[in-house]
Amino acid sequence: MHQSTLLIVAGSVVAVGVAVSVARAMLQVVGVNGDSMTPTYRDGDQLLVLRRGFRRRLRVGAVVVCLPPPGVTITAGDAEAATQLMVKRVAALPAGQVHVLGDAPRHSFDSRAFGPLAPELVRGVVIRRLRAAVDSPADGHDVASREQLG
Repeated sequence: MHQSTLLIVAGSVVAVGVAVSVARAMLQVVGVNGDSMTPTYRDGDQLLVLRRGFRRRLRVGAVVVCLPPPGVTITAGDAEAATQLMVKRVAALPAGQVHVLGDAPRHSFDSRAFGPLAPELVRGVVIRRLRAAVDSPADGHDVASREQLG
């Protein structure tokens, strides 16, 4: 191989490595657990979430991944859920806070129960569904693991 070809290959490898690192820092795949966002998202759907630089996308109608307010614990059945992250839709942005609702009110634990959230509790904005669920169980909770959002 010529030296110029080696430089091009090495430069390409470095560029791909940097691009992957940037994408991993900014994006995350999150699984939906539960029925509170049906019919938009179902239990088992995989969502692509923007974790960095998402504040400008935070508007009414956006779907977000967020934490509940301090002192509020999410449960799954009779036990505490394995994670406290939730997938919800922004319903209002009153006075610098974020009012979040599930699309299926009968299955959703959201701002109707605990009030609006502080903006720092929002961890990311859903960009799109990557993979739809094949089967959805009848119950569950719409939370993503802490590992999924770093």
